[in-house]
Amino acid sequence: MKRAYVPARRSLLGAAAIALAGLCGLPGMAAAESYPSKAVRLIIPFPAGGVTDLVGRLLAEKLTATWGQTVVVENRAGASGMIGADYVAKSHPDGYTLMLSSTAEVAINQNLYAKMSYSPEKDLAPITLAATTPVVLVTSPGLGVRSMEDLKKLGKQKPGTINFASAGSGGVQHMAGALLETKLHIGLIHVPYRGGAPSVMDLLAGHVDTAFASAPLVVQYIQDKKLIGLAVASDKRMASLPDVPTANEALSTTGFEISNWYGIFAPAGTPADILDKINADIVAALKTPELQQKISEAGAEPVGDSRQEFTDFWHGEIRKYAEIIRESGAKVD
Repeated sequence: MKRAYVPARRSLLGAAAIALAGLCGLPGMAAAESYPSKAVRLIIPFPAGGVTDLVGRLLAEKLTATWGQTVVVENRAGASGMIGADYVAKSHPDGYTLMLSSTAEVAINQNLYAKMSYSPEKDLAPITLAATTPVVLVTSPGLGVRSMEDLKKLGKQKPGTINFASAGSGGVQHMAGALLETKLHIGLIHVPYRGGAPSVMDLLAGHVDTAFASAPLVVQYIQDKKLIGLAVASDKRMASLPDVPTANEALSTTGFEISNWYGIFAPAGTPADILDKINADIVAALKTPELQQKISEAGAEPVGDSRQEFTDFWHGEIRKYAEIIRESGAKVD
């Protein structure tokens, strides 16, 4: 009896163990039911005060209310956003460390730098596109340029003498200038600044000729006629700047669409069901009239899309900037 009984008992225990293992192996089963059960950190890879920071804090406030858990915003700035992105890429993939990125650290820098401490495509998991901000080419009235055609004529007369300011080397403003040079071939000189605000201030003071800047920084100056808007690098004109043509219109071309965008990422390996929950809750937050109004007032356009839609958009942006850098020969200044 013992010999017959012991194997049977072991078989029952083995079957139970296998069944339990099967239940435990269901992807993210426990995580899906309890997330989030503690505070969540939202890393902003730039200093406080910019559009990225503002959008991040608005989302953090909304998610705190939705989840009943505090969403803490941490600014980890430096190296064109790469310090913060590296931190997130190397964080534990459990959904409790997220990032609101700009374009540079996840779609541009890997095409500019020979070596990076993280790989955006391998180390980060895209969740949703939160918002976008148009980029505008502006000049001061003193340059005597009122249109893109004027800029081209001046550049042909005095090649290699016109400069453009940007918010920093490797950012979308730098890339917009590099793309413009491939269209005009006038020897545009890049002058990188540490942030968009200083570049605009120097343009107003007449220290630089032109600048590519995020729309929120220059709309009021254009409306007050302190700066001249030459083109908006988007697929449509801005409602706040109806007289400023798109770059495609001004250049009689296609494909000149460059915007700064802000996406939510988690470390690669974060369970899919947690990513789905974060996506659903952020998209719901972005659809609320309150957040839509506040983000629009900051000069950005709220989005909120599916994980697959954002992944496709992100990969398209990586390819776009790789092509711009290859064709223009743009380098880190």
